[in-house]
Amino acid sequence: MSIPSAPLGGRSLSLKTAVLRTFLALAIVLNAAGQTTECAKVTRSGDEVTMVADSIRVVDSLANTLAQTFGVVVSAEEPQYEFSGDLQDVREADPDWSAKHPKAHYFVPKRRHIEIRFSVLPDGSPSDVGFLLQQVLDKVKDQLPFSYRLDVDGDFASFVPTTTRNADGVVVSATPLLDRRVTIPLGSRRISENGMLMADSLSSQTGLRVDCCQSIVAGIPWGVPVVPFEAHDETARKVLERLILLNQQSNWVSSRNYWLLRCDSDWCSINVENVLGGGCR
Repeated sequence: MSIPSAPLGGRSLSLKTAVLRTFLALAIVLNAAGQTTECAKVTRSGDEVTMVADSIRVVDSLANTLAQTFGVVVSAEEPQYEFSGDLQDVREADPDWSAKHPKAHYFVPKRRHIEIRFSVLPDGSPSDVGFLLQQVLDKVKDQLPFSYRLDVDGDFASFVPTTTRNADGVVVSATPLLDRRVTIPLGSRRISENGMLMADSLSSQTGLRVDCCQSIVAGIPWGVPVVPFEAHDETARKVLERLILLNQQSNWVSSRNYWLLRCDSDWCSINVENVLGGGCR
């Protein structure tokens, strides 16, 4: 079934508005995501690797580590949390971080634990990428109350949630946020502004607060180049892919990018990450 898009009119964000929105969004992201490691622990014995994610965002951690440590570029998207049992007070989810931030008191996704084992080639790259990605999906299905699918579109791959738990804790099918369709009018804007317009459409459709695309790559804000752009009833995921390619083609940052879509109870934030700029190495 097609999901109605939310046309955005012909507006473009002013520089002041764009900067303010980016500042506020970064504050939210750092507040909710900064309390836990974003990298899985990796140990190697011969040609065997064990990767352990113990985090409030385990799929996020696995994708981040695969991209930055092993060059397997895959994005991660979180489900929209509706069941209180899938959330946990940050003081319980990450007591070490909370001890350093005693005034912080809010709910984050419940801490989970996933262990992945796979073989690598002499250069350290996975010997079977397809098997590795499927193993992640299988482990998630077995150990989390959510199901994921693997989306592949050209050079882009993403772990996409297809179920969530409703307010009563019952597993139900869910429309992934980036499956929703958006329309963006033609205009010359910064790439990041187009990402904000996409997020505005998703916010209108869902009632969530959605932000995109907060990231600092090599010390530079993502999406600075001004380009002509439009989208007609496209999935938000496809729009994001096109924006990432435009940014890479501008030579602003010469590296591969992926995204991490992080959600809490009433907001979601899309961060564009750079394979060369992360901290998992």
